[in-house]
Amino acid sequence: MVNKVVWLIGLSGAGKTTIAEAAVQRFNAELLDGDTIRDFFSNTDFSREGRERHLLGIARMATMIAKHTPVICSFITPYEDVREKILDILPKGSIMAHVSTSLEVCEDRDVKGLYAKARTGEISNFTGISDPFDEPKCVHMTLDSSGAPGHAISDMVDQLAPLFEKSKAVLLPGRWQPLHVGHEWLIQQELDQGKRVVVGIRETPVSESDPYSAQIRKRMIEHRYADEDVEAWIMPDIEAVSYGRKVGYEVREAQDIPPAVFQVSATGVRGGDRANVSKLVMEFMIQEGIWDGE
Repeated sequence: MVNKVVWLIGLSGAGKTTIAEAAVQRFNAELLDGDTIRDFFSNTDFSREGRERHLLGIARMATMIAKHTPVICSFITPYEDVREKILDILPKGSIMAHVSTSLEVCEDRDVKGLYAKARTGEISNFTGISDPFDEPKCVHMTLDSSGAPGHAISDMVDQLAPLFEKSKAVLLPGRWQPLHVGHEWLIQQELDQGKRVVVGIRETPVSESDPYSAQIRKRMIEHRYADEDVEAWIMPDIEAVSYGRKVGYEVREAQDIPPAVFQVSATGVRGGDRANVSKLVMEFMIQEGIWDGE
């Protein structure tokens, strides 16, 4: 499962970084802004082409990080066509939000004096003064950062909250040694009901009978379900599931399993029953060099 990226755009001084910093603390996300990416992307080319190249590189970086955690990006992002290209790069479900306030308010907040230097020509290609900030048309939401009553930082972070909320999940624990069509059937039953699925992979030791490491099994599942509401966790090996009261959840066994699915076993798959390994997983195993394809 890939997490969302929330990309905040707006003029210098609009409040993007302040909102982003508050949001990453509340939602346990990773922050990408001018300070956090400086050691990775050093940009001194503020031409239109240079800015585009810089921002698209950051979008690719955000997409990689989103495989592991939600990401909040905070960049001026002045050009509409570049915003559209960024959204094409970001993971499915990502959001672009306009942190909106007037140029006058931004200038009043400018403790570094950048706007004053831009107005005297000391700084060139400065967004809002000598370089345009295109009207945002492709954004999904607008955050009013003018400082008006009801638009405090906490209020704007509240507006972002639904983007980070996750529904309760169905946990499917097992060895998954390896993923096969029987497992896929179990997962699909939950997905068909609109459930979020967490696959719990028991961290069993590698042996002749269990040849795939927990990390390989996790990557198989992530490869197969890259675009679906399924995530894989590595959990300690277990001998039992013990509980007191089932407070807020139920413990259930899958019902009405088709006979052809019920008969599939990972032991058989490991022994050569390749008809019951999904095409995507077979491709992954061949790609990773853990199956010769024969």
